[in-house]
Parts: sequence; structure tokens; C-alpha cells
Amino acid sequence: MLKYKVILFLVVCLVGVGALMYAWVDLPRRTLQAFAGDLYHQRYQEAAGMLRPPSALGLDSDGGLILVDRTGRSIVVPGAKLPFKVAGGGGGPEHDLKMMALGPSTNGILDSTPVTLYLSGAGGKVTIEAVD
Repeated sequence: MLKYKVILFLVVCLVGVGALMYAWVDLPRRTLQAFAGDLYHQRYQEAAGMLRPPSALGLDSDGGLILVDRTGRSIVVPGAKLPFKVAGGGGGPEHDLKMMALGPSTNGILDSTPVTLYLSGAGGKVTIEAVD
């Protein structure tokens, strides 16, 4: 009887360790998804809490969004171009995720060039790699 309890205990421990490892490995993906959702729904305070310095974001007085990338370069995205949307195809080989602020369009043609945000995630934090 003791042999079966030991085997059951070891199996439960193994499953627990596997679940913890999966949660640890999957954390960057989940953090990026949460950040993208907050940015899309314009919850900038929550999104700013997920950023790794020197990356930052905030609102300017005109309702635009101020973005600071990992090099410290700052750009203001006008409020008319918001919200950011997740761009298809991920972020390419250099970045984990790409988001775009498209702004208004006329008959499906953008009135101005989009703003592209390149993101990477590590651990529970997000880094704004570049803004174009």
C-alpha cells in the first residue's frame, strides 16, 4: 500500500512541476497578449505597468499617445490614429509582436501613413523595441 502512495505522490509532484514550467515558459506570450489587449482598448495605465524601462507610454494634452522605445527615442501618436491593432504575421524574426495604429481611411485607403510598434517580451515585462 505504501508503494502506491509513493508512486501517486511522485506523479502528482511531476505534474505540478510540469505545470509550473509551462506557466514560466508561456509567461512572455501571455504578457504580450495582455499588453496588446490593453493598448487596443486604450487602457494605457495598465499597459504602462507592463513595460520594462526605458520603454514608456503616456498621454499628451491633446489626447495623443507618447511612446518611448528602448533607445529612449520618443514619438507622439495623434489621437486620431488610435487605437493600436495587432498586425498579422507576428513581429518578424527580430520582434515578438507588431502593432499598428492605422487612423482614418477613405474608401479603404488610409489618409496618412500608419504608425508601427515593434514589441518583445521577456519574463513578465514588455519592451518597445522600435516605433516607425
